[in-house]
Order: sequence, then C-alpha cells, then structure tokens
Amino acid sequence: MNNFSNIAVIGAGIVGASIAFHLARRGAKVTLIDAGEPGKRSAVQPATAVSFAWMNARDKNPRYYHLFNRRSLDMWARFVERLGIPQSATWGGELRWASTDDGAREIVKRAGILQSWGYPIRLLNGGEVASLEPRLTPGVVTAASYTDIEGHADTGAVVGACVERLEEWGADIFLGTHVTGLARSGADIEAVVTDRGEIACDAVVLAGGADTASLAAMADVDVPVYYTFGCTILTEPVPPVFENASVVHSPRDCPPQTNFRQLPNGSVMLHGGAHGRVYDGGSLGQDDREVQQVVDAVARFLPAIEGVPVREVRRGRRPIPKDGHPILGFAQRVPNLYLSVTHSGVTLAPLIGECAAIEILDGARIDFLRRYRLERSP
Repeated sequence: MNNFSNIAVIGAGIVGASIAFHLARRGAKVTLIDAGEPGKRSAVQPATAVSFAWMNARDKNPRYYHLFNRRSLDMWARFVERLGIPQSATWGGELRWASTDDGAREIVKRAGILQSWGYPIRLLNGGEVASLEPRLTPGVVTAASYTDIEGHADTGAVVGACVERLEEWGADIFLGTHVTGLARSGADIEAVVTDRGEIACDAVVLAGGADTASLAAMADVDVPVYYTFGCTILTEPVPPVFENASVVHSPRDCPPQTNFRQLPNGSVMLHGGAHGRVYDGGSLGQDDREVQQVVDAVARFLPAIEGVPVREVRRGRRPIPKDGHPILGFAQRVPNLYLSVTHSGVTLAPLIGECAAIEILDGARIDFLRRYRLERSP
C-alpha cells in the first residue's frame, strides 16, 4: 500500500475530475487545481468543454483497446448515478450510413468485426433507417449500422457534480490557478508551485489535457502527446429530432464528415471534420465560413435545424497521445507523479478514475493498464 494521503490533481477536465472524485470517495485528501474559471469563456477552451462527448467503443483498435473502452462505457450509468445526476447521460445509440459502395463495404466489414467481439451493432437498410429516425433525410443509403448501447454525456454537469462532491468531502479546490512549477525533494515532487503559492502534497496526478507535456516537463518527464484543433457548434433549442438514436454520424464517404446529437435542453450539437484519429487534422470550425459549412452540411440530413440560429461555437485543443492510446500510471523517473492523458477522455473517465484511485491508494499495478504506461514509448 502506498503512503499517499495528500494528493494534488492538476486538471479539472472530465478525466481529472473523475480521478479526484474517486480518490476523495476513498477518503484521500484531495486538492484539485485548474487554470480555468467557472462561467468564463475563452477563445481556446479545454477539451472537455469542446468535446462531442460521444460515449462509445465503436472504432477503437486493436481489440484490447476496444475492450478497454467497452468496460468504461458500461460503467457510465453507475458513475452518473453515484454523482446523483443520471440525467446527464443520454442513451439511445449511434447511427451512421454510407452513400457509396466503398462506404458500404467499410460499414459491413467493421460491423462484422465488432459483432465477433460481442459488440451489439447491427446492419440496416435504407427503409430501416427511415423507420428508426423518420426526421432524417439521408439520401442514398448503401448500408447503415446502429449500435444501441452508445450515448453522450453532459460533460459540464459531470465535472460540476464531481467538484460539488469534492467540496462536500472537504477537498481544496483551486480554480483560476496556474501551475508554474513542481518542487522536488530527491526524485519525488513535494509541492505544486502555483501563481497563488505552493501546495504541499504526497503525490501529484497530472491530468492536464493538451498542457500535459509542458506540465510534465516541469518534472523533467517527457510525455509524447500533441493536440489538434477541436470545435463543436451548438444551435438554439429545437423540438426533439430523434426517435431512437442519440448520436448520428453522416456518411464518412460523403465529405464533409459531420456528427450531431441533441442535448437534453433541445440544443443540437454539431461537429464537422475528422475526429478520434492520430494526426487527423482536427475539426472544421476555424472561422465563421467553416462553421456555416458544418451547419449547412448537417441541415442536408437534419432539416429540423435549417434556419435555426447558432447559439455558441466552442473551440479548443484536443490532447492526443502520439500513438493514439492513453498514457496512464506512475512515471518511473518521478515515483509519485501519476500521469493520465488520453484522447477518448469522456468514454474513459469512469474507468480511469476508478483505476487511478486503486493504483495511487492501494499501491496495486493493474494488469490491463500495462499497455498504457509511459515507458511503452520509445
């Protein structure tokens, strides 16, 4: 068992908030530190605020990484129940279709692989798509797939609930606080240095998203992570647009790629461009022209948003480890520095939070995390 009882968590995105919640739930003294401030928008926002927040294990490869995501996906209902906000997770599944023969072959191939892995995905034809979601106008459908266990999360509500629980349990919360250094005693970190003073600690969890590499460098640790531009667009609220699905992806073979979902308040969230792949180039939405391009592209398939004003455009940086897979666990060079950086942070937040608490407080080394250690990287 580790002798860590006073733990500083740097980063209050959904992963950092989940780790802090799980540590405090176990009785640890937690200090949560984040540079952001509630209620204030900036030109560049954290990945959690910008995230499309699709909870899934659909396109995660290889199989062990798919299973890692599936395990966390299956934990989400319990996670939000423990937080007292079950309504912050919206279920219904993910629908996508192809409009070309090549696109159809890709959907059929992926569905076959996922079915062989025990994932509940099924193929649909055009008529079945129309029955499932009558308000969509998909055009030509050469093949479609529907995965009914997937959903999306209200990330702001989840992070907010984690922070509320931390406050109830006596944690120290430092928001609007910039980390400027990590004070060392030998190999270990003994304090987090901030623009508001030093914060003593036994261990540090680094969950800084796109800032992880620069923060880790303060402890002379090299973390191979980069970031891409991310953008999500929110419309003004409209009446319900889906009958069954909660997330829709337009044809990957019909650019621009778009993704859309409806929030509980009726707003429709739109995303355009590639997402979720290493060096994918990022999202559309760098300027007003690209924002309108995404809105127009989605309106082709979802006429309910045609002419609906855009309420908000969120732009930010998405952290992506260089090989696309999470980096989790203690750094060998700094024994009390626990790293947590990943792309699929929304899907993985419950599992990472639970596992980090086990490894930090119990001194265990979880077997299925071995593929995600920092030291796997050259």
